[in-house]
Amino acid sequence: MKLFASIITGLLFTLVGSITLISQNLSGKVVDSETGEPLIGVNVMLVEENRGTITDLDGEFEIGNVQSETLTLRFSYIGFDSFELGWSLAEDGEDIGELTMSPVDLQLQEVVISANPMGTGVRYQAAQVFSGELLRQKTDMSLGLMLDGEPGVSMSSFGPAPSRPVIRGFDGERVLVLQNGERMGDLSGTAHDHVVALEPFATDRIEIVRGPSSLLYGSSAIGGVVNLMTTDIPNYWGRGLEGRVSLQGASVNNMFGGFGKLSHGWENTALTGRISYRTAGEMNTPDGRLPGTEMDNVEGSMGFGFKGNNLRGGIAVMGMDMVYGIPDAIDNPDESVEIRLNKQMAQTRLSADLNGFFDKMEFRLNGGRFFQEEIEIEVEPDGSIEEEIELNFTQWSMSSSLTFQHRPFAFFDRGALGLNVYGRHLKVGGEDAFTPGDKNINVALFTFQEVPLTNHLRLQAGLRAEAWRLNTIANEFFPDLDESRSGINFSASTGLNFKPSERLEMGFQLARAYRNPTLEELFAFGPHLGAGAFEIGDPDLDVELSYGSDAFISWNIGNFFLEGAVFLNYIDNYIIFQNTSTVDPESELPIFEYLADEAVMLGGELNLAYQITPSLLATTAMDYVRGSRVGMEDDPLPFIPPLRWRSGLKWDTGRYWIAGDIRVISGQYRISSTEESTPGYTLYGIEGGYKFDEDGKHSVVLKAQNITDKSYRDHLSRVRERGNPMPGRNFSLAYHFIF
Repeated sequence: MKLFASIITGLLFTLVGSITLISQNLSGKVVDSETGEPLIGVNVMLVEENRGTITDLDGEFEIGNVQSETLTLRFSYIGFDSFELGWSLAEDGEDIGELTMSPVDLQLQEVVISANPMGTGVRYQAAQVFSGELLRQKTDMSLGLMLDGEPGVSMSSFGPAPSRPVIRGFDGERVLVLQNGERMGDLSGTAHDHVVALEPFATDRIEIVRGPSSLLYGSSAIGGVVNLMTTDIPNYWGRGLEGRVSLQGASVNNMFGGFGKLSHGWENTALTGRISYRTAGEMNTPDGRLPGTEMDNVEGSMGFGFKGNNLRGGIAVMGMDMVYGIPDAIDNPDESVEIRLNKQMAQTRLSADLNGFFDKMEFRLNGGRFFQEEIEIEVEPDGSIEEEIELNFTQWSMSSSLTFQHRPFAFFDRGALGLNVYGRHLKVGGEDAFTPGDKNINVALFTFQEVPLTNHLRLQAGLRAEAWRLNTIANEFFPDLDESRSGINFSASTGLNFKPSERLEMGFQLARAYRNPTLEELFAFGPHLGAGAFEIGDPDLDVELSYGSDAFISWNIGNFFLEGAVFLNYIDNYIIFQNTSTVDPESELPIFEYLADEAVMLGGELNLAYQITPSLLATTAMDYVRGSRVGMEDDPLPFIPPLRWRSGLKWDTGRYWIAGDIRVISGQYRISSTEESTPGYTLYGIEGGYKFDEDGKHSVVLKAQNITDKSYRDHLSRVRERGNPMPGRNFSLAYHFIF
C-alpha cells in the first residue's frame, strides 16, 4: 500500500506542477456534410510531426503541443472522402472550426476507440464498431442475437433473452461486456441463464475488441471486450428539442418493442430521457413452440450533461424491470422456470482539458444495485399455481476509472496513465443457494504508451498491475464458510502497427492477460435451476493466465476491401465447465464440475467486401476456432463454435436498400468427450429498408430470417434438451423516426 500511495502522490504532484507549461493546441470539429451529425473516430493526422488523434463522441478533436507553425492536416474516415488541409497557427489561429466530410459508396465499419485510451485510431488487434443506421439495422431483442455471425463473434444462448456474445471461442467471464467503458453491474457473465441488462434500443454505438484486453479492463477481458455506448449522459447537443422513436415487431415469438428518447439542449447544458418496453411470447421453431422463451422488459433513463471552461461531463440514472422464461423443464407442461430481475444504476462522467504535461483527464463512475430471483412455478392438480424462490441474488457494485493523457515527450507519443477500481457486495439466498455471497475489490494501475519508430511504423507497450481481494459471505447453505483470497496480477502487451499508406494497415500484438476465478467456479455446490445443472466448484483453482499473439491486415484498394486476422493463445489454469456424465439423484440435474487444465486456442477471421457498382456491394466472411486441452488430457475443449462462412449482396441507392445473405455453419464433430456433436446447416435471409425522406428521419427495416424454416441446432445453445431446434422462419419490421 505504501508503494501504491507513493505512485498516486507522485502522479498528483506531477499533474499540479505541469499545469503551468505553455503549448500550442490545434482543435476543430468534423461533421457529416449531408446530415450535419458529428463524425466519431475520424483520423486526424498532423503530417509534419507524424502524429495525430481521432474525433471524440462530439466529432471534436484536439492536437496538443504542436511544434510546427505551418501545418498539413490529413483527415481520413472509412466510408468518407479523405482530404488534406493546410493551416498556419500564426495566421489562422488554434481553432480550425467546423469541417465537413462527404460520404462515399463503400461504407464499412468505423475506427474503434475502446482498444486505445488515447483515441488515436491506431490498432494493434482486430476490432470493429457499429453505430448510426448500421446499428439500427441490426437491432434485435438481445445483444447476442445482434452480434451473432460477425467475424469472430458467435452467440451462447439459453433462449432468445439470455444470449451473450462469444468471441473467438471465449465466453462467460472471459468476455467483458461494458457500458460506456465501465462494468455494467449485472451477472450476465456468471451463468448462461443470465441476461445482459441493457435494452438494445438504448445503445448508440457498439465496439468489439477481439483478443485480450486485460491491459485496460482487467480480469474478465481475457477473450475480448464488447463496449455498449449510450448517450444517457448527453455528449453532443444543439439548441432545442431532438429525439428518436423506434418500434419493432417479430413473428417468430410475437415480439413487440418500443423505444422513445427526448433531449433538450441549451448553450452549455442538456437534459435527456428515454423509455423502452419489449415483450415476447414463446419462440416458434420448425418443430413447434419452445416453452420458457417468453419475456417482458421495461427500462428507462434520465441524464444531464454540461460543458464549458475546459470541462465536460454529466450524470445519469436508469432503472430496469425484466421477467423472462428459461427453457428448462420443457417436457412437463405443468412446470416452468422464470427469472425476475430489476436494476437501478447511476453513472457519471467528467473530462477536462489541462494545460500541463498531462493535458487531458477523464473520470468515469458506474454504480448501482442489481436484484434477481429464479422462480420454479408448478401448476397443482386443482389448477392452483405454486411458486418457490429457488435462488436470489442481491448485488451492489461500483466500477470507476480515472485516466490522464500526457503530451508527447522524448521518443514517446501521446500516452495514458490510469487507475481502475471495481468492487461488489453480493448476497445469495433462496431454497437452492448453491454458492455463498462475496465481497470483492479490485484496484489497478495501468499505463499505455506509443512510440513512433518511423513515419509508418508505431510501437505500443502497456503494463497493468491489479491488486484484488475476495471474501465470502455466509448464508443458510454455507453457514461456516469464511474464505478469503487475494493477490496481485500483472498484464502486459506490446504491439506494432505498420501503415505504409492510407489503404494498407497491419498490426501485431503479444499479450499476457489474466482472469480471476469466479465465486461459482471456486465454491459452487448444489443445483442451479436456471442453468439446468448441479454445479461443483473447486476452491483450489488458480488464476487463469493467457499468453497470446494475434495479427491482422486491413487492405483497401479502390472498391475492394480485405481484413484478415489470426490468433494463438496458450492459457494456463484454463477453467472448464465440464459435464461429468452423471446425474444428481435428488434434483435430477446433470452434474457439472469446474476443473482446470492447460489449453490452447487458435484460429482466425477473414472479411472481404467488393463494391461492384456504386450501389451494389458484395461481402463474404468466415471464421474458425480450435480449442484444445493440452495438459492432463488431450481432448477438445467444450462449447467451441464450428467453422462458419457468410456471404451476401446489398443494393443501396441511399434512399432504399435490399440485401440477401447465406450463412453456412459446418458440423462440430471435434468435441469434448462429454459433449454431443451437432450437424452443419445453411440459413438464408433477406432484408431491406426504405427512407421516406432524403434526410432519413423516417425509415423502416424489414427482415426475413431462416426463410426456409430450417430445423437446426446451434452448438453453443445451452438448452438442456439439445434436440430442440433454434428459431424457425421469422419476419421482423422496425420503424425509426429521428427528429
